[in-house]
Amino acid sequence: MLYAFGSNGSGQLGVGHTDDINVPEQCLGIPDTDALSKVVGGGNHAVALTKNGQIYVTGDNESKFHQPTWAGDRCWRDVACGWSFTLLVSEEGKVYGMGTARSGELGSFHGSTQDLVSIDIGDAKIMAVACGWRHAVALDENGKVYGWGWNRKCQLGEGESSAKKPYTQLPLPIHVSQPIVQVACGHTYTLLRAQDGSLLGFGSNKYHQLDAIDIRDAACMSTGWHHAAALGQHGQLQSWGRNDHGQTTAFHQKVDRFVCGSEHMLVVHAGKVFAWGWNEHGNCTSNKESVLEPLEVSGLPDGRITLVGAGCATSWIAIDPFIEK
Repeated sequence: MLYAFGSNGSGQLGVGHTDDINVPEQCLGIPDTDALSKVVGGGNHAVALTKNGQIYVTGDNESKFHQPTWAGDRCWRDVACGWSFTLLVSEEGKVYGMGTARSGELGSFHGSTQDLVSIDIGDAKIMAVACGWRHAVALDENGKVYGWGWNRKCQLGEGESSAKKPYTQLPLPIHVSQPIVQVACGHTYTLLRAQDGSLLGFGSNKYHQLDAIDIRDAACMSTGWHHAAALGQHGQLQSWGRNDHGQTTAFHQKVDRFVCGSEHMLVVHAGKVFAWGWNEHGNCTSNKESVLEPLEVSGLPDGRITLVGAGCATSWIAIDPFIEK
């Protein structure tokens, strides 16, 4: 079962209406039998990916999750949302996108489309994608990374994708010294997690969101608009970057799962979910504009937390009611 709270003016929470909510409500349209592997949100839309490779979408004035016709009968490996576009990776390792592209977000396509367009990355077999505000990066099976889209802040690295160009429509290699195992994008920056647990960063560092590149044991990472966080090998969470809403407040307990929203955090600890940061739309389950300390999310049914997802002031929690916490 999937629950959501936060910004919902375009139906992006998928709960059947368009009101912002600060209490978790069950999402509609995804069968309870479909286990989820990922939920991601853009500016006014969201996409859920099931473990068997099915896609469900909501938002842009649709208020329930549904399977789009453009997904066809493909099996999908990964999905990511930018502000107004969505990227998907097929089981075969090909990248497709849809939405609005003004700065190369959809490769060679320019404009708006509700149909899938192919993004050509040559013979590379892509395993994962990540989206920023208007840029994207992809990770292939050999640990190589490719970037395209908006590049004014050098978020596509210093390689062939020169920062002298405001954007690039052609996916180009981002040259790094060792294989990469995870990619993530903030508003106008990019983080890469290398095989040895170190982090590499490119792009805007206005709020010191690239300053944690001395981390050497990251097991996973996540990025918000201007902040980021990484989980150490022993469950310790470290966060850095902009903190105007308390989004980088320390969490001193062992963390099982976590995700960065645009300017907030969700963390799972001991079978409970905690939220903090920007809360103007209720995405931290409070009636305050900002939640400065971790706040336990109440109103959830019993069961094991299997996933947390976040977007622009949006939060999702997946629960398996048949497994005890």
